[in-house]
Amino acid sequence: MKITASCNTSIIQLLHELGLCPEAVIVTIDGELAPETATAKKGQEIRIIHYKHVPPLLSAQEPQGPWKKAKYEKKCAECELPPSVYLPHPKLHLCEKHFSLRFEKQIKHSIRDYNMIESGQKIGLGVSGGKDSFALLHALSRIRNSLPFELIAITIDEGIPGYRDEALERAEKTCKKLGIPQHKYSFKKEYGITISQIAKKGVTNLCSYCGVLRRKLLNKKARELKLDKVAIGHNLDDVAQTAMLNLIRNEPMRFARFNEPLVESSEFVKRIRPLLAIREKEVASYAYLHGYRFNSGCCCPHSSNAMRWGVRHQINFLEDRYPGTKQKMSASFSTLQKIVREKVAKENLEIKECRECGEPSSTDLCMACRMLNDL
Repeated sequence: MKITASCNTSIIQLLHELGLCPEAVIVTIDGELAPETATAKKGQEIRIIHYKHVPPLLSAQEPQGPWKKAKYEKKCAECELPPSVYLPHPKLHLCEKHFSLRFEKQIKHSIRDYNMIESGQKIGLGVSGGKDSFALLHALSRIRNSLPFELIAITIDEGIPGYRDEALERAEKTCKKLGIPQHKYSFKKEYGITISQIAKKGVTNLCSYCGVLRRKLLNKKARELKLDKVAIGHNLDDVAQTAMLNLIRNEPMRFARFNEPLVESSEFVKRIRPLLAIREKEVASYAYLHGYRFNSGCCCPHSSNAMRWGVRHQINFLEDRYPGTKQKMSASFSTLQKIVREKVAKENLEIKECRECGEPSSTDLCMACRMLNDL
């Protein structure tokens, strides 16, 4: 959405008048990323970017709670430069340089706190071409300067024409630019069918199919490439949404195995989430500042039917009014996870081999094969 300011225009006031949740968008003024606390001058172009799904519109209103009290700072909290980003929870205005340094420092902390990467390891990164994998690829390529490790990109084409094509092209260009080796795979070649073809069969839970098939393929290829771990672009929003979905669906076992499998097996390549402490909006801002350009509001055409779509916007609404909500939800998730894992540890769980594909499974037939057989 592009708007030419007819007078001096408060960005946060404009968003609330339009019924937009500030947590669901990033904003530029004359092409430069700007904090929502800023004011656009008469004649300047304001662009409101929906970095994920276009959210449901709220009724026009006055800025609420923390936004009503937030004031623009002309200087970055760390230097004399004008700010590009405002972080409501710590109430910080940061310029591009210091926001990027903070972003990368948070990733380093997560890597250290969860022992995600060790020096000399061979790390795979699931690169879809979306903002999360773009941001993580860029950040990890910079972090390698202080923590030497090998980085390899893995890109999976699910087969969604008109949505994935541009992202796949972007992924390839970014990997070449950063000098990261890239390995490409597709549902069509590996499974003989694409997500779009599955959709034509009348399947409604396409996100479940896509997630299960993608995870299986990612693990299989990571093992074949002899990777030590696989990094994925799950951010703080994803963690909070997963926590809420697991509660709604009453799926405690998913709590237990979110960070790591319940049973150790050499057939599973451990997945790591370096972005797990960073809000999706901050990931979008970092990606934009480092060259990622959004097709505003573009998302998978099959995702709006998923429950996660509604959960995402409800959590954004809460974060907008009560900054820090997502962090607290993630902390609650970790607490519940420990409780469930302690209980599960007393049970006799084992990893079997799928009778059809030979991949590791908790049952005789893995979920991916079961889903494909049901088509």
